[in-house]
Amino acid sequence: MIIPLIAEIGLNHFGNEKFLAEYLKVLYKKKIYGVSIQIPQESLMKKNQKKFLLDEKKISRFVKNAKKKFKLVGITTSDVSKVNFFENLNIDFFKVTSGMINNLNLIRKMQTTKIPQIYLSTGLISTIKLKEILNKLSLEKILLIHTSFEKKIDKINLNRINILRENFNLPICYGNHSDHINAIPNSVFFKPYSIFFYVKMNKKLGYPDNKHAIKFNELDLILNKVKDNISMANIV
Repeated sequence: MIIPLIAEIGLNHFGNEKFLAEYLKVLYKKKIYGVSIQIPQESLMKKNQKKFLLDEKKISRFVKNAKKKFKLVGITTSDVSKVNFFENLNIDFFKVTSGMINNLNLIRKMQTTKIPQIYLSTGLISTIKLKEILNKLSLEKILLIHTSFEKKIDKINLNRINILRENFNLPICYGNHSDHINAIPNSVFFKPYSIFFYVKMNKKLGYPDNKHAIKFNELDLILNKVKDNISMANIV
């Protein structure tokens, strides 16, 4: 069984195209299945992070270069005004953060596009509340991500992948926002549709997504554990 691994660059590029190129080069060598970047609505960004926002030319160049190397290229966004622009770039998926999962206008706008997949991060939202949200939406193109933000290892609750699958009969992914990075390969045992995880360079910088991001020099260890766990579980 192939479980697509999607490396999230997020804002860890600092708006620097040379850094973006380095991410694509390293992740391609590691044979990562897909990549994504985050393009938030500027008004919702922290003041010290607004300088990291990519303009449309830089976004276009990134997507063009990424599509040459990866099977899936996606964008995480809260900016409904840019949805059609992203559609014209022929990306493969949208991702909506857990903080934006209540933004029905954003999700509905994404569903009007030709982009085939929309991943919704569930974060800490309850199953009851999630049902209320999904009942207001068409389920066309929708996939869910169990996103773990927990610091305590006994709260990561990988079994929620199964719970979400049973409750919603949708493809369920795992998204890691925990610094317990072994949750990434261990999620394999719950057969996620795909696995999202953040990455960062080996450079010592103040990354927007830092504690839960995997350094380039840690990638082989995690990827090998994923491979071993797929074999160990005899997942087909």
